[in-house]
Amino acid sequence: MTAIVESERRPGGFAGWIGHIGDVLGAIPGAYRDALRTHPLRTTLLSALVILGVFYPLLNRSVLQGFSRNVFPLPIPDDTVVTFMLIFSIMAVGLNIVAGFAGLLDLGYVAFYAIGAYTAAFLASPHFGVVSIVLLANVPQGFPGIHIPFWFIVPLAMIIAGTFGALLGAPTLRLRGDYLAIVTLGFGEIVPVVFRNLADVTIKFNFLFINFSAEHLNLTGGPLGINPIDPPYLPGLGITFNASAGFAPVYLAMILLALGVLFARNLERSRIGRAWMAIREDELAAEMMGVHTVRTKLLAFALGASFAGIAGSLQASYLGATTSDFFQFSTSILVLIMVILGGIGNIWGVIVGAVALQYVNLTLLPYLGQQIQSIAPSFPNPAQFNFLFFGLILVVMMRFRPEGFIPNRQRAAQLSAHVLAAAAAERGEVVGLDNTGLDIDENIELAPPGQSEVGEDARAAETSDEARDL
Repeated sequence: MTAIVESERRPGGFAGWIGHIGDVLGAIPGAYRDALRTHPLRTTLLSALVILGVFYPLLNRSVLQGFSRNVFPLPIPDDTVVTFMLIFSIMAVGLNIVAGFAGLLDLGYVAFYAIGAYTAAFLASPHFGVVSIVLLANVPQGFPGIHIPFWFIVPLAMIIAGTFGALLGAPTLRLRGDYLAIVTLGFGEIVPVVFRNLADVTIKFNFLFINFSAEHLNLTGGPLGINPIDPPYLPGLGITFNASAGFAPVYLAMILLALGVLFARNLERSRIGRAWMAIREDELAAEMMGVHTVRTKLLAFALGASFAGIAGSLQASYLGATTSDFFQFSTSILVLIMVILGGIGNIWGVIVGAVALQYVNLTLLPYLGQQIQSIAPSFPNPAQFNFLFFGLILVVMMRFRPEGFIPNRQRAAQLSAHVLAAAAAERGEVVGLDNTGLDIDENIELAPPGQSEVGEDARAAETSDEARDL
């Protein structure tokens, strides 16, 4: 109460904001102590991962590789692989909003990834050389093309991809199940094809006094894509975040992922997050309780697409180029596998799934391929069969741990409670269920199978009605 009164007495303006920031920073140690006391193992592991993530790019790779081989003979991922781990983690967090929170199967998620990448390509490259628009970018004035700083492109890519997500969802989200999956699959296939075929476009427009004609426009670069794309640049410090910048892009991707996780966590705990979960569990019941299901699902689709837009813009700016070949159906499946393996509905789980699969895909399989090729050159390279290994991993996980690496605790507890209660009801027994999130009265006596008080009351009512009719 004292803190609230002091906060209300703070002056406005800049000094007031400094005071509020101080309050927040001062509350962090107490919140961390509470988390460490209530969830010691999880808090310790997350703290270790955060520390490792912050200092990992600064470690000496040769020393780290030697230590790794003494403990476990696996290769250490380089900066490019770590950056792609984080980029795909952003995508996994976004798809988790759609599939994990709202329970919608999206098989065309790569389309929004492509939209974000081409947004960065259009707004930060010399591709449209007939114009010269340079706004606070790290290129000289008068340079051909459109050049906008990456820091403005990220929110634009987020908005544009989210808008396309809403446009896709508006006519299709009344569909359910397999039908929705088929529509999203088609959208995911159409968008890369459109980008591939807009290299020679003719536009003719004649309306009233307006007569416009343009021929042989190269909008997307065709199969060759757009190259070069301006990398992210931090003025003042002179840091460029491209593929040749070492560990700097790792920190940029880490910051964007942290902001995305913070946003997704707040969404999960908000009113709209609870509405998504209600739709996921029972859409009809949610609608009967007053949830506008179509609008709520549309919001999930748009927000999930916006995360893919951020990831796409970061990838294009980091690599300095983009082509339609980057955005295949296999990418959508890869991100979906990350979400399922990590623990659908759990933000930290899907990040673990993204990091693990990208490590296997980009580091472990190529390393095994090199070792096998050195021993048996005629033996096929296992990196060519990456999705075969992913399928085997998925089958094993579905058999032994279907909830994923780090499952959503609430969903897992409720599932276990329902399974145990159903099994007890079949046996006519009562079991005590602790830590399930369900309130069960241990004094309730379950009727034998096939009998219940509701059934007895219904039969009695039918008998009385028949007696009245007679």
